[in-house]
Amino acid sequence: MKPLNKNWFVRARLKSRHIPVLVALGETANLNRAALNLGISQPAMSKLLKELEEGLGVQLFERHARGMVPTRYGEAMIRHARRLLTQLDDAFDEVNSLRDGQAGSVRIGTILTPCADLLPELTRQIKQRHPALELSIHTGSSRDLLAALHDGELDFLIARFFAEADQQGLRFDALHQEPLSVCARPGLVDHPLGLAELHGMDWVLPPPGSVLRHEFDALFLNAGMPPPSKVVNVENLLLVTTLLEKNPMLTVLPREVAEHYGRYGMLEVVEVEEGIEACLNRNLMAYGVITQNEELLSPAAKSVLALLRETARLQAA
Repeated sequence: MKPLNKNWFVRARLKSRHIPVLVALGETANLNRAALNLGISQPAMSKLLKELEEGLGVQLFERHARGMVPTRYGEAMIRHARRLLTQLDDAFDEVNSLRDGQAGSVRIGTILTPCADLLPELTRQIKQRHPALELSIHTGSSRDLLAALHDGELDFLIARFFAEADQQGLRFDALHQEPLSVCARPGLVDHPLGLAELHGMDWVLPPPGSVLRHEFDALFLNAGMPPPSKVVNVENLLLVTTLLEKNPMLTVLPREVAEHYGRYGMLEVVEVEEGIEACLNRNLMAYGVITQNEELLSPAAKSVLALLRETARLQAA
C-alpha cells in the first residue's frame, strides 16, 4: 500500500462535510440513522463515504448484520474526526467569548485529591486575575481523563500517568503522591484493624480498573489473600460519603480528602495495624499536570496552566 504524503487530504479530496460523516457513523453504526442525524439522504451519505475510502485507498467500514462496523482504519479516522469537530467547536466558542468581551474558557480534568486543596486555591487565583474567564472542572479516573484529553475534550489534566496509558505527545510534570487511608464514619471502629479484619468488612470502593482500586486489591493479593468480596463499586464521592454515613462500611480515600471531610465530622481515618498503610501506598503513583500539544492551547488555557503550576509550586514549598 502506497503511503500518503503530508498533503494526503488534498489528494483524498477531503472536505469539511466528510468529518461529520465519520463521527455520525461512529456513533450510530448505521447508514440510515447517520444520514438522518446529519439531515442528508442515504445515497448522499454513501457517496461521501465512498469518496473518503477511495481517497484514502482503504476500507473504513464493513457492513454486517449488526450494522456498519469500522475497520482499524475507520476507527483511526473516527477518533481524529471527533477531535477535529471538538477543536472547531472550541474555536467557535473562543471567538464568541472574545466577541462578547469574555476572557475565554478553560476545561480542566482532575482526580479526587486536588479537589481538596489545590483546585480551590487555583479557582480563587483565577477569579482574582481573570474574573471573566469561564472555568470547567471535570472529575474522573486518570484513565477516563486521559481518554478525554486525547479526544480534545479537556485542555489539561491533574492526574496519574500510569504505564498503560498512551503517552505519545503528552507531557507529565509530577506534583506529589497522595497517601491513601482507610476511612469510615466517626466512631465505627474503636481499635486498630488487622488485615484479616479488613478483609471481612463491607467496603465502598472505586470500580475495578482504577488506580486506587488496583492498590487496594494489591494490599491483599501481596499477602496471599483474595481481595474483599463484600464491595459496592461507586465512583461518585457524594454517594461514597452517604453510604458510609448510613452503613457500617469502610472505604479508601486520599489522606487530604479524608482530612477535609474529617473537619466537618463526616469521616475519620481508621487505625490499622502497623505496616498496612505503608503496604497500601507502596506502589502508588504520583499525580501531576498532564498536557498535550501545549503550544496549541488557547491563551486562556495557557494562562490558567501557568497559574496552576505556580499554585502547585507554592503549596509544595
